[in-house]
Amino acid sequence: MKILIRKLEEIADVIAGQSPPSVTYNEKGDGLPFFQGKTDFGEKHPTIRIWCSEPKKIALPNDILISVRAPVGPVNIANKKSCIGRGLSAIRTKEGNSIDFLFYFLKSNERLIAKNASGSTFSAITQKDLKELKIPIPEKLKDQIHIANVLSRAETLITKRKESIQLLDELLKSTFLDMFGDPVRNEKGWEKKATISYADCIVPGRDKPKSFTGDIPWVTTDDLEHLSTTIKSKKDIGLLRDEIKQVKARLIPKDSVLMTCVGDLGVISLAGQDMVVNQQLHSFQCKEDINNKFLMFALSYQKKYMYRKASKTTVPYMNKTICNSIPVIKPPLELQNKFAQIVEKVEKIKTKYQEGLQELENLYASLSQKAFSSAGNLLKAGKGELDLSKMEIEQERLDIAAEEGVGYGKKSHLKK
Repeated sequence: MKILIRKLEEIADVIAGQSPPSVTYNEKGDGLPFFQGKTDFGEKHPTIRIWCSEPKKIALPNDILISVRAPVGPVNIANKKSCIGRGLSAIRTKEGNSIDFLFYFLKSNERLIAKNASGSTFSAITQKDLKELKIPIPEKLKDQIHIANVLSRAETLITKRKESIQLLDELLKSTFLDMFGDPVRNEKGWEKKATISYADCIVPGRDKPKSFTGDIPWVTTDDLEHLSTTIKSKKDIGLLRDEIKQVKARLIPKDSVLMTCVGDLGVISLAGQDMVVNQQLHSFQCKEDINNKFLMFALSYQKKYMYRKASKTTVPYMNKTICNSIPVIKPPLELQNKFAQIVEKVEKIKTKYQEGLQELENLYASLSQKAFSSAGNLLKAGKGELDLSKMEIEQERLDIAAEEGVGYGKKSHLKK
């Protein structure tokens, strides 16, 4: 497959965005959808938040939208005629070039593009630098389309897997409501008291450890798997028992309910093993008459209470008293345990789906790497030839993943 190195402006027209007067913005659908930057981007297509009645610069359907200001590099594809502000540029491919190939190239090389940014206050890329980006592109359109189709297929499988995982989460939430009703309104009339009535609590120590050389996980807010089980730090850091003693930290026992009490309140998880947590987390240890999985879900419905009671400082903060006072319903333990069994079954399915998602994402990254390496690597031995034999091997893995099925998220399937 012959590869050519072309400047972006040789294979596409680049249209710089321009912000219209703010008085022309509206939320009632008057004019064209108005996209200002990455904040409007979705997975592949932008999400409409506002409209503009007097657009200055226009993107057409199938134009690539690229963020050119803080951050530089992220891309989406316009799926309708729209107005673009100065935070974006529209890239419109010229005849004989595949929009999808160019989209996937830009998406896979976001960091490379960001390196062309400049500016002290915030990063931005000039139109000149954007137009001069060098694109390694197959000479034949059919080859461009082939590469784009393979990546699109992998991306579709990833999307389907994510949808399946999301449906599993929704299934558990709907099951909870079916069994117990809304725990805030408590229309079923369950006993309802402060959480501390049903659980003990351990407040973490104030001091952060000075070293992390052990295998007892050090867990913070970012590590929590919401409404699931947290096993370790995402940074894979942990403590020795001596390091815990040095800062007088508290060991949080396995199966405790963990809850954020600073910033993003109400992120809730179960401790998958003994661990140490920082001051932004609060923990509950369930007594005999309440199930920890039930408590985790019940607490998740009390976010409004948490924010209403939290101290209004720089960030929302719940002290020990507020955390312990969160109201919780207490249905019969037998019913709680029945719900917990459902949670365990769904979590097993979810774990398999997440493992499959990770494999698909690794496969997508591998395919992208083989198709969109730097221009120097793409030019094999200076002959301008791209060897896609290794990419074909990855395609076989993609075929296997598709044949095995990635879970299309049907609720009838989830209930089996």
